[in-house]
Amino acid sequence: MERLIRYFTEGIENKPVANTVGVEVETSFVDIDNRPITLEQSQKLLISMCNECGWLAGKVKGNLLTSIFDGGGNRILYELGRQNIELSTAAGEVENVVENTEQALRELYLTAAKVGAFPSFRPIVKTSENLLVIPDRRDAIWLELDGREALELLAKTSAVQFTISVPLSKAVECLNNLGNNIGPLLKLYPQEENWREYIKKSKANYHAMRYGGPLFFDSIKDYCEKLVKHDVVVGPKLVPYHQVTDLDIPLYLRSIWWYFRLRRYYGVLCVEIRPLARLRDEILKKQLNFVLSIMV
Repeated sequence: MERLIRYFTEGIENKPVANTVGVEVETSFVDIDNRPITLEQSQKLLISMCNECGWLAGKVKGNLLTSIFDGGGNRILYELGRQNIELSTAAGEVENVVENTEQALRELYLTAAKVGAFPSFRPIVKTSENLLVIPDRRDAIWLELDGREALELLAKTSAVQFTISVPLSKAVECLNNLGNNIGPLLKLYPQEENWREYIKKSKANYHAMRYGGPLFFDSIKDYCEKLVKHDVVVGPKLVPYHQVTDLDIPLYLRSIWWYFRLRRYYGVLCVEIRPLARLRDEILKKQLNFVLSIMV
């Protein structure tokens, strides 16, 4: 557990809460008949962003272009479903990050319309179609671990997430403030039901608290003690934390889906806020202001 404590505490910059904010916005795209777009359409969308808007190809998995990026540090990528496109904007000051996000989304929508794709602004897509995209071996491992029925539940959801920088001295306080306000957040988060079903239906037999997680912590040490109760994904199986010697810490942290979780980006400690529904773009600033009012 000491390696996790060091990961969260050593070399952390001491700057105020929300010195920087990152935004992730997932959007399900539908066609003119309100059906989830095809894989061909979503591929055309990513390619058109490169050819027409100056974005650059990022990852290619198998025969699929799965992520692109621009010169400002923004990224666009698939989020499980063929129709679900995530925009991840570069971390920046609060005053600028929402404007940057909204501008990138407008560019995405204009390009999408040219291939017959339109944003639905719905947290959950109602469809009986299989939406999962499994382009390479790594994704296939997760499919083997969870099973298609479980993963399909997540492929139909779209969310908003904020990653907000915190000083080490305020990290636990910010987590606890958020935990104390989970009720209002979950009232506007219909994806909760899909996530709970995912945990129950997954063949992996996850610990019940791997999603949602604890809401209150005494210290960073206490946070890490609760974290290591969860097994590590090693290939298509779970291995107890203390049996894994070559732990990829960032990958491990991403595979534990607490409502509010600590992340580290170089020397910056952040709190990632996850239970936010995908709504219309003009709500983004309101959502961010609400989260910030809780944290500080």
